[in-house]
Amino acid sequence: MADKSKDSPEMSPERALGLLSEVRNRLSTVAWALHGMHHESEPPGPDDLAAVEQLVSDTIEGPLHEACAALGTLLGLDADDANLTRH
Repeated sequence: MADKSKDSPEMSPERALGLLSEVRNRLSTVAWALHGMHHESEPPGPDDLAAVEQLVSDTIEGPLHEACAALGTLLGLDADDANLTRH
């Protein structure tokens, strides 16, 4: 049995891609929720906005964070590196 090296990714590329797909699905849900709120006759209430905020926060802290860390390892990059280009 082959030993795993310290530099081997903790997560398979398939799992990282699956997490990114989950992020895409969640963001699609957020977009549809905001679209629906935009077409309501009354403005969204605090509970509506809190639900959207919670979904976005959970997505960022959960699957997006995990996928970024895994892809960083796979690519030999640090996702939190200040030298990476951000927009």
